[in-house]
Amino acid sequence: MFLVTLFLVFVTLFLIGRLVQLQVVEHNRWLAMASSIQERTIEVPPRRATIYDRNGIPLAFDVKATAIAIDSFNMTKPETLIAILGEELALSIATLEERVYRPSYFTWIERKVNLETARAINQRAREASAYGLIFIDTWKRCYPEGALASNVIGFVGIDGHGLEGVELAFDELLAGEPTQLHVVVGADGRTYHTETISAGEPGEELYLTLDVRLQFICEEAIDHGVTRFRANEGFIVLLDPNTGDVLAMAQDRRYDLNRFTESTPAQRRNLAVGFLFEPGSAFKALSGLAALDCGAVAVDDHFNGNDGIRIAGHTMHNAEHNSFGTVTFGQIIEDSINTGMIRVAQRLGEERLYRFLVDAGFGQKTGIALPGEEAGILRDVKDWSKLALAAISIGQSVAVTGIQLARGMCAVANGGLLLAPRIVQGVGETGMESKEPVVLRQVVSAVSCATMRGLLRRVIESGTGTLAEVEGFAVAGKTGTAQKALPGRGYVDGKYTSLFAGFLPVDEPSYLALVVLDEVKTTPVWGGYTAGQIFQEAVSRLVMVEHVPPVAIR
Repeated sequence: MFLVTLFLVFVTLFLIGRLVQLQVVEHNRWLAMASSIQERTIEVPPRRATIYDRNGIPLAFDVKATAIAIDSFNMTKPETLIAILGEELALSIATLEERVYRPSYFTWIERKVNLETARAINQRAREASAYGLIFIDTWKRCYPEGALASNVIGFVGIDGHGLEGVELAFDELLAGEPTQLHVVVGADGRTYHTETISAGEPGEELYLTLDVRLQFICEEAIDHGVTRFRANEGFIVLLDPNTGDVLAMAQDRRYDLNRFTESTPAQRRNLAVGFLFEPGSAFKALSGLAALDCGAVAVDDHFNGNDGIRIAGHTMHNAEHNSFGTVTFGQIIEDSINTGMIRVAQRLGEERLYRFLVDAGFGQKTGIALPGEEAGILRDVKDWSKLALAAISIGQSVAVTGIQLARGMCAVANGGLLLAPRIVQGVGETGMESKEPVVLRQVVSAVSCATMRGLLRRVIESGTGTLAEVEGFAVAGKTGTAQKALPGRGYVDGKYTSLFAGFLPVDEPSYLALVVLDEVKTTPVWGGYTAGQIFQEAVSRLVMVEHVPPVAIR
């Protein structure tokens, strides 16, 4: 009895000592371990703010969804869970096995599951007594217009952050502050308690300057034009020349924002801000304006317009080697005469042409709130070759983006004001209210611009841009056909950028559109014939929009 009693006393003392060790001495250690197994903090993105067009039509918004994760340490019947998830989520067995069997108390299975699918998974798992799945309320981005303006809007990744377009440029504004959840999971793998630590804050709603009606028209027109003229790609930039607002930014390469994972980098690239090209003869409107404004030339001044002018050992030609005899400055613009414009540029001089182009925003980013914008190429005048003055005056040896060239032409249309181009109209409750344009500087005088507008009207009436005429409206514009220079090969025969920039009505312009086609494969390749006809098709429909109520495009 003594030995038995002594044994029991020893065992009792051992147990008490062990309990003291676990519950007192090592309390914090085991509490931390239990918390790491049973509890976790999860960050859930808040409802992302809605993106609207200028008329309040939603282009991107969040809908309720469910995020599904798994506790692989406490799950039951993993084979059953894999089968259910594979059938409902259309994920491969290999992918699910990697996630389900990953040694972790918390592994994401799918972050954006629609509510009906999540309910079905939950119900099937419960009926099969297969536990371990964790369901968390979240949001899923929806793009009601599909591919419309996809290269401008962009998309949101699986973690709720913007990855392209406006969604990326204004990610912090749209995203708001995330919600933090405290989740308690039992040993059976079921979630027993979810507590909100921080409620988070929704983002600010964003109103774009785009008009879905105009965007739709421009996308149809560029699709048709690229197909008709068998171009590599093409785009249209439509601006309000009085405010700098981007009313449409359309291209043929687009993708469905709701299925962005199926898109390619080429489809996601925004050509209007990221595609560099030589503007060709469209630049004559600007170099000619510079000459007018500084008094180097008058409309009726005469020049030799015959083919062939020798510059620094090189002979530069007119299109198709045409000779025009003695011509006025007005005729040089109207018929796009290279040799005549080069002689105008010689009067103007390198310094004055360079200073004008810098003031007009070339060789630098416009600052438009879109990712991927290129600065263009305009070398410092100190680095110009002996050919540079002649080449740049006719749109060679200089590279621009669509938004740069469109903005430069806006200065011609609005009386010489260089505006900051805008893609965002406003934020929050006041987002739809009209804002004053951001005027960067007065580039040239209003008088010089009025003179150039008159000459650009003649381009449409009887010059190289007659196919761009819009019935009932006085269109002004300039054609351009630029032979492409490729790295290591120089200017290549048969490869051209064809473009047309025009505005209307000529005296009080309300629309300015730039159409650019890359490597047209039909003949003729001239910008007036190709891009000019696309301009005419698009603008003929645009001018009717004022009589159409703003509604979503389906």
